[in-house]
Amino acid sequence: MEKILEFIETLQSSETYHYIDFLPEKISSDRYFELEEYLMINYLDDFSQKICRIIMKMITYYDAEIYLTEFPEEKSRFKFYEYEYKNIRSKSLQEIHKIISYIIKNDISSAQIIFPEKNILVSIDGGFSVTIYGKNDEVLKLVEKLVKQENLFLKFAF
Repeated sequence: MEKILEFIETLQSSETYHYIDFLPEKISSDRYFELEEYLMINYLDDFSQKICRIIMKMITYYDAEIYLTEFPEEKSRFKFYEYEYKNIRSKSLQEIHKIISYIIKNDISSAQIIFPEKNILVSIDGGFSVTIYGKNDEVLKLVEKLVKQENLFLKFAF
């Protein structure tokens, strides 16, 4: 497990990454927080479903490992805490979908989806936080298509 955590940490320490967004352009005013609050109530479930569909397709295209990390200290009161630091990729797609959706909608824990052969990490931290670390043109082209299919936007951060 230590090697896995090091791999995650190494990719997350990159200064460049991609992220999935629900907005086509950046909003640089205080109104963004008003919109985000509105969307947390009225759109988070839809966003969760979209992200889950993207992830289910990605883990079907490429070999993956999926780990849940960063549960709060009182983790036993949360669903799926028993999977912390365990690879859940052997679970059914339906079960993985439920777990990832729960993390997004409840903003607890995080799902770290590793594509070891592609040197890519998808980090889902709850709410609207979905980040893709690593540089693999093949994977990023596919992600871009999948994100577009869900009417979301893949953005590059540096």
